[in-house]
Amino acid sequence: MRKERVLVTGANGLLGANIVKYLLDSDNYHPVAMIRSSCNRLSLEGLNCEIFEGEITNNSDLEKVIKTCDYVIHSAALTKQNINDFSPYQKINIDVTVAIASLCLKHKIKRLVFVSTANCFTNGTLEKPGHENTSFMDWLKAVPYAYSKYLAQQEIINRVQNDNLDAVIVAPTFMLGERDAGPSSGVLLLYGSKHKITFYPPGGKSFVAVKEVAKAIIQSLTKGKKGSCYLLSGENLTYRTFFELVHQSTQKKGLLIPIPKLLFSLLGILAFGIKKIFGIQVPFHSSNLRLLTLDNYFSNQKAMLELGMQKTDVGESIEEALVWYGRNGY
Repeated sequence: MRKERVLVTGANGLLGANIVKYLLDSDNYHPVAMIRSSCNRLSLEGLNCEIFEGEITNNSDLEKVIKTCDYVIHSAALTKQNINDFSPYQKINIDVTVAIASLCLKHKIKRLVFVSTANCFTNGTLEKPGHENTSFMDWLKAVPYAYSKYLAQQEIINRVQNDNLDAVIVAPTFMLGERDAGPSSGVLLLYGSKHKITFYPPGGKSFVAVKEVAKAIIQSLTKGKKGSCYLLSGENLTYRTFFELVHQSTQKKGLLIPIPKLLFSLLGILAFGIKKIFGIQVPFHSSNLRLLTLDNYFSNQKAMLELGMQKTDVGESIEEALVWYGRNGY
């Protein structure tokens, strides 16, 4: 039986590589990993997958590969948080998404899965975590990455409603696991594992196993309602609890020191003042700093019910990531 071809953009990233891995493990799918010719391929090491070298900003490259596939999982994005200019995010996160949606319609792709971010929704508390029926928080318009992903998400929803595009939106929280060559989210994990004294912010996150996110995304190719959004979250933990788990995994007796919320507020004011008075962009933004102080918690009940998403064991995810980092010399 012919395996259905699934294009994965951003295939050399933490999430993309794990999607490719679990597509290879399936009986029904043949992954096509789209990457730049010059990219770091460490995340894809050991995965015997079809590679398509191309630029996602090049429409001819996109069309060349999309027309050969049955499904598209668009996980490529500019995720850096330290660029204050919106134009790179417009080009990569919005314009590319629009182009991919158009090509999916043109070539009758069975389903497009767009990887968004949980920050397109309103966070909640441990008692009342955020969910898919909440809206984008206006103050995050000041964060180019989050705002660009929200605008791209709206483009997909509009195409579903107006052009009958078959697409679903998945919104992961903070992912942990192996194959994070960047590293991306692993920066936080490596920081906690390499320092005896760990400073931590007052807020918290929803930490999710990247393998469970990847499996849920693969399920969304055929499950889930067209046009629906799914938060792919895991365990809601304070930063302190997260770093305690990191220290347990490394068997390290470290000192955890809280950073006062007031300090983040002062840094935010400083960043605004430097930009206003001197016209100088600093590598952090008051809104990004604010995110670190929030209870940034989300529910995955909808994804568990409709996509069969499984629970995350954060301790296990930390250990898997650390083993991979150790094996690769981080």
